[in-house]
Amino acid sequence: MTSSDSSDTQLYQITYLGAGDPDTRTVGSGEVAGIIEEAGQRGRKVRIRPHRHPQHGGPDAGKGEQS
Repeated sequence: MTSSDSSDTQLYQITYLGAGDPDTRTVGSGEVAGIIEEAGQRGRKVRIRPHRHPQHGGPDAGKGEQS
């Protein structure tokens, strides 16, 4: 995979739920089905959410000048 491919890939935040601290990681869309299948085989619960890419300039970008 090239660097331009990875920036175009939809990312998902996977959280493994259960005993102890939840384990969270970010994966590409191509890995989601495998993670769901593996979790089902092991009897683990997972939460899957779309991962938002950070915006350039932070949350206050564009709020600078007021008239």
